[in-house]
Amino acid sequence: MPFTKSCFTTFYLLIFFSGVAYAGGPLRIEGANGHTPATYADPNIVLNLDNGPLGNRTKADADTLIMKAFALWNNIITSTIHFSKGADLNKDIDQTNFLTVLPNSNNTILHEQDGLTPIVYDSDGSIIDAFFGGANPNNPDSIPQSSITVGFAASIIFSGQNNFVEGYAVINGKPLPGFDALTTELTIAHELGHLIGLDHTQTNINNSESQLSFPLVCTTANNTDDYPLMYPFICRNSESLHADDISAVSALYPASNLTQNFGTISGFFVDTTGKAILGANIWAENTITGEAISTVSDYLEERNGAYTLLLPAGKYTLHANSINPEFNAGSGIGPYTKDAFDLSFQNPHPITPVAYQSNASSGNAAIITVNNGSNINIVFAVDGNTGTVAPAAAQSSGGGGGGSGSLSPLYTLFLTLSLLVIRRKF
Repeated sequence: MPFTKSCFTTFYLLIFFSGVAYAGGPLRIEGANGHTPATYADPNIVLNLDNGPLGNRTKADADTLIMKAFALWNNIITSTIHFSKGADLNKDIDQTNFLTVLPNSNNTILHEQDGLTPIVYDSDGSIIDAFFGGANPNNPDSIPQSSITVGFAASIIFSGQNNFVEGYAVINGKPLPGFDALTTELTIAHELGHLIGLDHTQTNINNSESQLSFPLVCTTANNTDDYPLMYPFICRNSESLHADDISAVSALYPASNLTQNFGTISGFFVDTTGKAILGANIWAENTITGEAISTVSDYLEERNGAYTLLLPAGKYTLHANSINPEFNAGSGIGPYTKDAFDLSFQNPHPITPVAYQSNASSGNAAIITVNNGSNINIVFAVDGNTGTVAPAAAQSSGGGGGGSGSLSPLYTLFLTLSLLVIRRKF
């Protein structure tokens, strides 16, 4: 069986359903050394669109939403990523024939690699139900997955390599209440982010947001545009990307002008003895705009607590906290969650939220000036002071897994599933 890490992105509902690089970070770490973000070698990603309708949307209407989602990523001048529309699939993909272009529900590919990266329009939700299950006929209260799932995406990588070779996405066309064109477009764009290797991200959003208790998801920021597109819940309400999304894709697919538009803060996040803290949420917040860009400590799984933040020029404060404990398995952030029983972070979490003070006695966050092309190195200790890194022998060798898993002889299918239901309107 190929190794998979499922990534679910959930919209908050008025009615609750059960179940389900840098900056935002890479979604998969690969390579011979095991510490390289997986990417497409050619950043020009050609996608092959379904030949049928998307529910009550015509193929032309669905294609228009896809192209708008393309544009959100294509218009980033500091990234080389570019989506384009290739030849359409030669048939309308539905529940009767989806195995000709998609794997089955056990993530086994039954067809030869065909060089296509299809976008499948699951017009009635039957493909999603085939993957994840329909309503249980013995339980009148059960809900078919197609009633709460609006899309999932995947990319394939050959074992021991750094690069994805092709991928796919499935978009649900089954009518869902309140699921408008903008929400569909943002959903598609989010899935395309996963397809090219972007992870979820928390930034400076309150890490106690919850689906089932207060504060509810999508309710703690000043406005919906404070939420990145790659947040585990789709909370944005505008046709745009967050600064964190732009930073993440620029780091993973850097254009030649990267250093003319960004500087970095990098270093290690450690406890007071210098031991690495793994899987913490690290973010820098612009003191003027309030925009936040984040990463996860030890995002390259080197067990040293390393972090790197790619930042536009400006003045920043540096912060750390634990990742929301509800962000595990499909909603996970960082390399240390593989299933519903893994948390995104490792001991000694949860940690008290902390701002870097640079050994100042005032208790105020240090102001860090970032210039384009500069790199500021900070060993950030959990008490807010400048730390020191313990010798390698003193670092923890235990802790969570993440990353590699068991690989098939020929490839591993890196599946990024999105359980996307309807976002609460503000």
